[in-house]
Amino acid sequence: MDFILPFSQAETLLREEIKNIKECGYFDYKSKNPSFSISDYLENKGIMLGLLIARTKTEERVVLKAFSGALSSSYIVEGFTPPCFSVNAFEEVVSEYDSKLHCYTDRIEMGEEDLIPTRRLLSNECLEKIKELYTFYTINGKIKFSDIKNLNYTTGMGDCATIKLLSYCFKKGFTPISLAEIFFGHDSDTRKDGNLYPPCDEKCKPLIKYLFNIDLLYSDDDIAIINKDAGLLSTPGRGEDKWDSASVRIKALFPDAPELPSCHRLDMDTSGIMVFAKTEKAKREISMQFESRKTEKVYEALLRGVLTKESGTINLPMRLDVDNRPYQIVDFEKGKSALTDYKRVRIEVLNNEKVSRVLFYPHTGRTHQIRVHAASGLNLPIVGDRLYGERKEFERLCLHARSLSFYHPTTGEKLTFTSNPEF
Repeated sequence: MDFILPFSQAETLLREEIKNIKECGYFDYKSKNPSFSISDYLENKGIMLGLLIARTKTEERVVLKAFSGALSSSYIVEGFTPPCFSVNAFEEVVSEYDSKLHCYTDRIEMGEEDLIPTRRLLSNECLEKIKELYTFYTINGKIKFSDIKNLNYTTGMGDCATIKLLSYCFKKGFTPISLAEIFFGHDSDTRKDGNLYPPCDEKCKPLIKYLFNIDLLYSDDDIAIINKDAGLLSTPGRGEDKWDSASVRIKALFPDAPELPSCHRLDMDTSGIMVFAKTEKAKREISMQFESRKTEKVYEALLRGVLTKESGTINLPMRLDVDNRPYQIVDFEKGKSALTDYKRVRIEVLNNEKVSRVLFYPHTGRTHQIRVHAASGLNLPIVGDRLYGERKEFERLCLHARSLSFYHPTTGEKLTFTSNPEF
């Protein structure tokens, strides 16, 4: 399971909270409001409960609780973090549309099926107004749904316990430490009472990326795994305009991490899996694995043209072209050994030209190794490679670090993280 934050501390406290709730019979077990009885949830439905441990700017520990959606039709419940919208504004929008929608529904059920498109338009109009009510606080500001491009919005997005907790945490200027979500109530096909679950892929993770300012896939006490966007530096470059990077964003999210938490690098234009260390010990351990080639990496790329061979190995030594930095060249006399296996996935059509989707398995880690081996070893440069091929308008470098395997610096367990490319 991909937990975005360490969960053990929060899980312990949350299970204690759930024990108190069950013993008392009310979710707000301190005030015991009859409206929030747990009986209906145990018999007919369930709800996700979340708990976040955070640290204030004065190094104090705070504990936040939240529930997903509404609790017995209420969004504000004593002891739980509020939703990410104004409840009064929400109720105004609902009251504006509710009676109209019910009227159309009744008429449709009576046989006026020609009203279905009208009702759908009205429902979508209501939904758009509700979406605009949401404000999410992030690690470096705040956003609304309209600020997020290409978001595949689904009903209920923004109402999960995790989103409420993180948004409220950042609103207060806290640092998140440990997070856990447990399902409470009647078992369903997808959820079991008392089970711990990571943030859901459909409604949580698309928003968490923007709350964290980084696409965090997993973290524990020692490591953090991200899916780096193309165009983002791995580490800070020279000059203020090159300071923003994955390392800087990880350090902002985890202030106790090493000053430079990256254990390896990806080219700025390359997207994909990266691992960062949250302790100096973890950084030493993982960096040594990269140096001794104990890690396993898989890259996915689109090559411009048709690759006729299904698989093979490219063995071309490389070195820096000192007169044309950062360009790398093949040099059989002075170059360092560079070995890459490859496997063709399929031939595709991209913008009316044939391209080859290929998996690369590098055995060495030379700068621009896959880019050079594709262009010089296969004579098919990567789509969008402005150094070793060409970049047409609106193209990106179609190279993605698809998979990374390494050994956990503390447990010794072999871990593998994967992500699919956006091309």
